[in-house]
Amino acid sequence: MVKPWRKLLGIAVTVGLVAGAVACKAPQADSDQRMTITSIDFLYSDIPPKDGKGIEMINKRFNVDYQRDFGVYTEYKEKLATRMASGDIPDIIGFESQMDRSNYVEWAEQGAFLPLNEYIDDYPTFKKVPQEVWNAVTVDGKIYAIPKYFPEHYLNTPVIRKDWLDQLGLEMPTNYEELKEVALAFTEEDPDGNGKDDTYGLVMAEHLWPHYNFGAYWDPNAWYHQNERDQVIPGVITEQQKDTIGMMRELYKKGAINRDFVLINPNEANAREFYAGKAGIIVRGPVEMREANMEALQKIHPEAELAPIPPFKAPDGSRGYTAGSGYYMMNALSAELKDEPDKVRKILEIIDFGRRFYPWEERTPENEAFDWLYGYEGKGYKMADDRPIVTDSDKGLAPYHYMPDNKMWAPSNEANHYWKTYQNEAYKELAKQLEKMHQQTQHYTNPIHQVYSKTEAQKGLEITWELLDRQAEMITGDRPLSDWDQIVKKYLSDGGQQIIDEVNREMKKKKIQGGWK
Repeated sequence: MVKPWRKLLGIAVTVGLVAGAVACKAPQADSDQRMTITSIDFLYSDIPPKDGKGIEMINKRFNVDYQRDFGVYTEYKEKLATRMASGDIPDIIGFESQMDRSNYVEWAEQGAFLPLNEYIDDYPTFKKVPQEVWNAVTVDGKIYAIPKYFPEHYLNTPVIRKDWLDQLGLEMPTNYEELKEVALAFTEEDPDGNGKDDTYGLVMAEHLWPHYNFGAYWDPNAWYHQNERDQVIPGVITEQQKDTIGMMRELYKKGAINRDFVLINPNEANAREFYAGKAGIIVRGPVEMREANMEALQKIHPEAELAPIPPFKAPDGSRGYTAGSGYYMMNALSAELKDEPDKVRKILEIIDFGRRFYPWEERTPENEAFDWLYGYEGKGYKMADDRPIVTDSDKGLAPYHYMPDNKMWAPSNEANHYWKTYQNEAYKELAKQLEKMHQQTQHYTNPIHQVYSKTEAQKGLEITWELLDRQAEMITGDRPLSDWDQIVKKYLSDGGQQIIDEVNREMKKKKIQGGWK
């Protein structure tokens, strides 16, 4: 018999499939019996072999038959929808936390996933998850997923060529007027000293990437301000965003922004503009910066030095950047496991093990658990400069490559010490400074991360990008700034107001509000 939620799901997923046979369940097992555990997830990088050494090690340690199915992210959403609609539901289902959130919520409402509330307090890494993160994966009062870690406070924020500031005798900007003066100086005063007119202030790309906000007060992604109905609204439609667009319009007119920014993507802007030594300001974060980029810049400007720009003091007295959601990606468990508590606990044990946090001094071969997770020194990883370097995932030599969750859940943002992951000294120093800056400033908890809006999931990205593209036309001079009310009105009528209504309704229902911490 097909479960009711599967009938609904088969209708909801537009893959042309009819809900099929119910997946075979493993027999109820005692804790000492070998259990089959199935899993589906995605990777951005190379996919490890299904029979790699890492799988063998997991099976032996946890006494399971672990079957891990990966998809490349660009194809994963369709692959997952097909599996779900067919009724062949794995025990563990991986989700991207933003683009896949609509399916996650809808399938949770249909009963596809196992509620996990009763298990949370039994596992050390789960108890470290802050309430605002649990709010994000809670549907109708039930926790249906275990979120994977991503730091709240180390998102991309503006970074400047400190060597250019020094060359021109300028100070770090502390407000937008000073920022404009620096950007113009980088454009007009030959900061690299080569005698050529080949530098400018701010690098940008399509859809107004990056958003040069210097605090939550100006952040187009922050739900910080309110409208005349006392509803919290997205920053992208506020007067603060209009002021920023007006400033960018002035800078663009004077050549302080790359002329073709509307035509290039962020990766092109990175490589072709900033890391080619042309621009003086970009955004960076201490997490996973590509060292090859910095090396490319150093070949052109060996003396290049980057430094973070601290947040500006806002008119309301606030000073601080917007916090992130605190997670990225998540794992849900199949509702078919409701009568198999031993298997559920075995799965959660494996998930919890992969999320354990090890301080840097414990990431060594002497730490048995860490050494095992990374496939043993000399096999799955090697030590270089007192830090572990894991082998490529396509070799499948380490359990790390196969764990349902291998993101260490840090006890605090500060405990990560991301600067230790870099070999390039310039990037190591930048990461240190970024971490220090974030440690010394407050961060705004963005309420949008904790609530779900169906309309936002369905059309939020589309209408926001359209709005940003119209704002880009204002920067380039192809549209007058006086059209601001007109483009905001269109955003609202295209679904923006409905998103605002839904978000505020959910905030009130969950008793959630933004705040500083």
